[in-house]
Amino acid sequence: MVIAAARDEERRMLKSLFRERMRSHAFRGLSILGSAPEPIFDRFVAAAANAFDAPIALLSLIHDDQQWFKAGHGLVIDCIPRDSGFCSFALDRPEILETADPQADPRFANLPVVAGEPHIRYYIGAPLRRVSGIDVGALCVLDTKRRSPASADQKAYLIGLARQASTALEARLDLLKRGAAA
Repeated sequence: MVIAAARDEERRMLKSLFRERMRSHAFRGLSILGSAPEPIFDRFVAAAANAFDAPIALLSLIHDDQQWFKAGHGLVIDCIPRDSGFCSFALDRPEILETADPQADPRFANLPVVAGEPHIRYYIGAPLRRVSGIDVGALCVLDTKRRSPASADQKAYLIGLARQASTALEARLDLLKRGAAA
């Protein structure tokens, strides 16, 4: 029994390592790290913040141990350690991650953005998924006030925006490739 449990744990670790290697490759393939702000991504975060009547929305991309922000509404931030934010938890999920009380959730209670400024009290995020099926980030909405869980319509809208943002990431890459070929 102990040997079987150890093998299962080893398989989980290898699967996680493989998934992270695939994520890193998918992220690097976007050629986006350090790129200038782009209005299309600003529109996605503005639409998400507006739909939730929330002060903060972000489009984050996960690369190795960093969470990098391509676009933001209500918060100026470039990059944080991956383990300091919510968005890593939104990866590899079929739909969304939502917490209406991060202070009460052991996964989030000690995050710097919950325990300190800006004192986040609500988070919802939908994964940004490449065509390959690999999640590379999240489109998320945050609030500094407690709020009720999102409605089904709000969740569906955020998922739709995240899919559109993912498509925009792929289209951006296609344009870069065409420009390099010209």
